[in-house]
Amino acid sequence: MEILKFLFLGVFACVLVTFVSQYKPEFSLLIQLCTVTALVLMMSDTAAEIFSQAQDLIRGTQLNNEYINLLLKALVIAVAGKVVCDICSDTGNKAIAACVDFGCRLSIMLLAMPMLKVLVELAAELIKE
Repeated sequence: MEILKFLFLGVFACVLVTFVSQYKPEFSLLIQLCTVTALVLMMSDTAAEIFSQAQDLIRGTQLNNEYINLLLKALVIAVAGKVVCDICSDTGNKAIAACVDFGCRLSIMLLAMPMLKVLVELAAELIKE
């Protein structure tokens, strides 16, 4: 990802949304969604490289690969949820933003349940001894 192009697109889109919303407010959401899509696509190569390096790092340790994958999935859900919540808030849909935020939190909690189960079982074993 070339960071200057990435930053320029973000600033340009913000300025464009500001001008367009004065004359045609119905197009501002469309511009925001297209910009977010373009930015995500620009980030995809960098994100793939980060995940690849994280996998290489995990292979060199004794950590359970499944748990690291769960943490990475939780991170993706949190970031995507934040972007969607911000778009919803910007368009005045705070109730939808709150529901999206809550849904993302529930999804992350669901992802964390297997790790929590292992921790509870480990604690129970330690208490028995």
